[in-house]
Amino acid sequence: MKKASTFAAAFALAAAAFTITMLTKPPVTEARPIASIDTYTLTINAAPQEEAAFDAN
Repeated sequence: MKKASTFAAAFALAAAAFTITMLTKPPVTEARPIASIDTYTLTINAAPQEEAAFDAN
């Protein structure tokens, strides 16, 4: 029974320490949103010019 009460006390202490830490200094993310891909520019740049020769068989 002594082991169980010691475990419960240690668990309660750890849970209280964790809760206090999260309330006072919550983690801050350092992630940044990635830039979106401009599909319009990619499409314009990928299209062949009118006078450009290409194989259209």
